[in-house]
Amino acid sequence: MYQTLITSLIAIFGTINIIRIGFFMIGADIYSIKEAARVKKQKRRGVRLPYFTVVIPAHNEEGIILHSLQSVVNNNYPTNKLQIIVADDGSTDKTADLVKEYKKLHPKICLEILTQENAGKAHALNNAIRSLAIGELVMCLDADSSLHPDALSEAAQYFYDKRVVAMAANVKIRPTGTLFNLIQQYEYIVSYQVRRALTVFNIEYIIGGVGSVFRRRALLEVGLYDTNTITEDIDLTMKLLQKGNKQWRVIFGAKVIAYTESVLDLAGLIRQRCRWKFGRTQTFYKHRNLFFNSNKKHNRFLTLFYLPFSVYSDIAFFFEPLIVSYIVYLIIRYGDMITLLAPLCVVGGYITLNVLVEHTIPLKQRFKLAAIAPTMYFFFYILSLAEYVALIHGGVKAFTVKKSVDANVANWQHVERPKIA
Repeated sequence: MYQTLITSLIAIFGTINIIRIGFFMIGADIYSIKEAARVKKQKRRGVRLPYFTVVIPAHNEEGIILHSLQSVVNNNYPTNKLQIIVADDGSTDKTADLVKEYKKLHPKICLEILTQENAGKAHALNNAIRSLAIGELVMCLDADSSLHPDALSEAAQYFYDKRVVAMAANVKIRPTGTLFNLIQQYEYIVSYQVRRALTVFNIEYIIGGVGSVFRRRALLEVGLYDTNTITEDIDLTMKLLQKGNKQWRVIFGAKVIAYTESVLDLAGLIRQRCRWKFGRTQTFYKHRNLFFNSNKKHNRFLTLFYLPFSVYSDIAFFFEPLIVSYIVYLIIRYGDMITLLAPLCVVGGYITLNVLVEHTIPLKQRFKLAAIAPTMYFFFYILSLAEYVALIHGGVKAFTVKKSVDANVANWQHVERPKIA
C-alpha cells in the first residue's frame, strides 16, 4: 500500500515537473524571439537615455563598497545623466569614509552620500530615493554586487514600453573556482532562464535586489519599500502588482547583466534560503488578496494559477526526502538503473540546454559549463538540502508571520561572501 502511494506521488509530481520544465523552455524560446525583435526595433528608433539614479545601500561594506561603486562609474552612460547615491545605514566601519574620499578624488561624478542611524536596508533605500533621487529611473544595487559596463544603457531601453514599471536584472555569480561557487553559478543560470518565461506570460512577481530598476514615479506612488518584511524586494514587487499587472508590467531584462558573490558554505546558504523563504511567506501573507483574485486589472494566469502554484511547489517539495529515499531503495534493491538514468537525463539535459542558450555568457565558457552540466543533477541536492531546511524553518515559524509583520522590524542579514581584492 505504501509503495503504491509513493509510486503514485512520484508519477504525479514527476509529470507536473516535466510539464513545468516544458512550459519554461517554451516561454524562454518565445522571450528570445521577442527580444531579438525588440533589439531590431531599438536600432531603428535609436537609444533612449533618461536620467538614471543608482542607489547603493550599505552597512559595514568597507571591503567591497568601492568595487560596487566603481562598476557604476565605469558604465557606458552619460555622466551628465547619472546620479549615484550611497545610502550608508549606520556603518561602524570605514564604509562612509571610503565613499567620501572617493567623492573628493572624482569631483565630476554626481555622487551623493546619505548617512543615517542604523534602521535597516529598506529604510536606507527609502530615505535615499525620497530625499535625493532625481532620476526618471532608479536602480537599486547591493553593495556586494557590480554591473556590466553596458548594464545601465541596456536597462533604459526596456523602459521604452510605458507599461514597464519594474525590471529584474540578469544576475550572474562571479566565479571563484570553488565547487560550491560553481553550483550556485548553474543555479542562477537556470533560475534566470525561467524568468524569461515568466516575463512572456506576465507572471513575474519577484524583482530581486541586485540591479533592480524601477520608474521613480511608480515607487513613490506605492509608498516605496515597506519595512516590515525581511525580503523588501519581493514585498515591493507585489505592492506594484497590487496596481494591476496589465497596465503596470514587471519584467526581466536579459541584457542587463549584474554580478554578485556566491555564498561561501552550506551554513551560509541555509541562512540565506531561510531568510528568502520566510520573507516570501511574510509577503504572501501581506498580499494574500492577490491569490485567486479575478479582478480584470490582473493577469489571471498569475493570480489564479502561478501564485497558488508557488505554494503547491512548497507542499510538493516537503515530500522530496521520502521520494528520493524510495528511489534510492529501488535502485539498490532491484538494480533499477532506469529509475536513476531517467531523471538524470531529464534534469541534466535541462540544465545543459539552459547553459547553451544563455547568450550573455561567452561561447567558450558556455561549452565548458555545458560539458559538466549533467553532474549538477547530483550537486543540486546540496541546494535542495538548504531549501528543505528553509522550508521546515519557515513552516515552524509560520505561526509567527502575522506577529513579525506587525512588529515592523527588518534589519540587515548578511551572509559571509568572498572578499574582492
